[in-house]
Amino acid sequence: MVGRPRNAVVLTEDERAALTAWTRSRSCSQARALRARIVLACEDEPTNTGVADRLGISRDMVGKWRARFLAERLAGLDEHPRPGRPPAADDDTVAHVLVRTLTPPPPGAGQAWSTRSLAAETGLSQSTVSRIWRACRVQPGAGTAPGPRRAWSLPERAEEVVGLFIAPPVCVLAVAARPGRGGAVRTCAGRLFGQEREAPHVLAVASAFAALRGGRHPRDTARTDHPALRTFLEQAGVAADTGGVVHLLAHGVTAECHSGCQDVSPRLRWHHVPGPAEWTDETRRLLATDARPAHETAPETAPEPAPDAHRLRDALLTWSTTWTPSAAPFTRVAAPRPVYDTPSICGSGNDSNARDVCAPGHADVPTATRFTSPDEPPGAPLTTDPVVGLLREALLAGPLRPGDRVRETPLGSRLGLSRRAVRAGLRALAEEGMLDLLPGGATAVPAVTAKDVLDLYALRASLGALLIRRVAMLGREQLAPASAALAEVRAAARDGDHARVREVDLWFQDALARTADLPQAAQTFERLTARLRMFVTVLDMDYSQACDTITDEDTAVYEALRDADGNEAARLWRVKIERCVRFMIAQLPEDDAAPHLWTTLAGRPRTRPDDSP
Repeated sequence: MVGRPRNAVVLTEDERAALTAWTRSRSCSQARALRARIVLACEDEPTNTGVADRLGISRDMVGKWRARFLAERLAGLDEHPRPGRPPAADDDTVAHVLVRTLTPPPPGAGQAWSTRSLAAETGLSQSTVSRIWRACRVQPGAGTAPGPRRAWSLPERAEEVVGLFIAPPVCVLAVAARPGRGGAVRTCAGRLFGQEREAPHVLAVASAFAALRGGRHPRDTARTDHPALRTFLEQAGVAADTGGVVHLLAHGVTAECHSGCQDVSPRLRWHHVPGPAEWTDETRRLLATDARPAHETAPETAPEPAPDAHRLRDALLTWSTTWTPSAAPFTRVAAPRPVYDTPSICGSGNDSNARDVCAPGHADVPTATRFTSPDEPPGAPLTTDPVVGLLREALLAGPLRPGDRVRETPLGSRLGLSRRAVRAGLRALAEEGMLDLLPGGATAVPAVTAKDVLDLYALRASLGALLIRRVAMLGREQLAPASAALAEVRAAARDGDHARVREVDLWFQDALARTADLPQAAQTFERLTARLRMFVTVLDMDYSQACDTITDEDTAVYEALRDADGNEAARLWRVKIERCVRFMIAQLPEDDAAPHLWTTLAGRPRTRPDDSP
């Protein structure tokens, strides 16, 4: 029996793409996928009977979803409210539950909310809280895992979150990709979220809250073409690296707003997701703990979260608690990435404000054979044990996060070492300062704070000045190791290899320390170098714009030593150290570093009369 032709279904390209994506999605519900297949079949088959025979379903079902799609388009494929008992939790109750999960749990309830503890706190049943959490994709305290990629997923090279914009029902997450970085790179949320381990959960609450309030007040909520969105996009472009691309993961943005923001910057790349649930899933995939490149030396997460304040959570809690339909959007943008030559953070009147140090001339720098010393990398003088050397380089080659515990078994398997040998080597590295020693003999990656940076560099500045003055007393003939190291620095800078520049710069500094012929002072200095290498690795510091400056600094110090001017060499060393201090401090997510703490720890240096103020 051939059915009567029904109203023809004509799809736009966007509708066809969305329906096809639903049929192929692994996370889409089976009911939605079936409805998408019905609509796609209706475009080719004019009768309900033909579609029903093709898909093996009833004609009534085909007729229902054909009519719903023709009346409401894609929105008609969503579930409509069903008759029966009204839900026990209205929108205000759901919003209260969402906001409450952003507050710390009461004493004795553990480190994160559970459905039982939140039900007792809000007076709701445990099943009601559980239903709200499932519907909103909220999982307090749960670990994140990388989900499958979707059509709207961000590229693998998108690595650093630089902005968050919420104006119900709009959510936009800005993620930057640094120029010149190829391949898959780990996501780093530190510049925006700090060491906020609850960022995926907080973003899930933000997305659910925006969808809830935006759906309830569609006419009263802030328009998506509000100037605040354009301002946010401009600030996100500034926060990203020059020449980098800013990927915008967005939902709730209208087509008119999208087209109106195209002229903000040519570096913007929009990734529109179907709804808040998909937006939440993609942010979890982006910020997943093991979304980083796989490595056997991947550290094990420490049982306690990082100690810094939950700034994202607190800011969003304040905004959502006081939100009204006329409230300003929630905007959070990372500070622009610092460069090596940024102005001083330590106040006026120290070497940070002295004129830039440039090499008087490179022609007189003695040339030497290529400086290759695989047995003595920077920061590795304290032991000749090859096991310790292997462990040191393996740790520095892998992705590290502050506070992560180092797993001994995978590390031993990769290097072919016993667990006992690995544990002994890790203890030696902890004694050198590269790792923190935990109770029970375990080791962890050190947490890098502003105080740690200032403490390390204050000692390094004073000890380095002493060693440099000693080197100036020994004569030119003792500068051969430093000359070879300087030639290597210049070669790396000429090749534009900024990753090697930061390594050979430390080689140059260690070469000066060894030349001083003060064994105890040199060992202490190189112990600081070992910890400094760990800091640089943990912060994933980018020296791509600092190669020439580092070369000029090292050359100026070398030439002062060659001229036996110990005081000038020590002064130039202090200029270099202060530049390093402010560059590393600027990489930290903290914004509460005392501006004069460095001067307090290291003292105010003596400046020359011709130094600019």
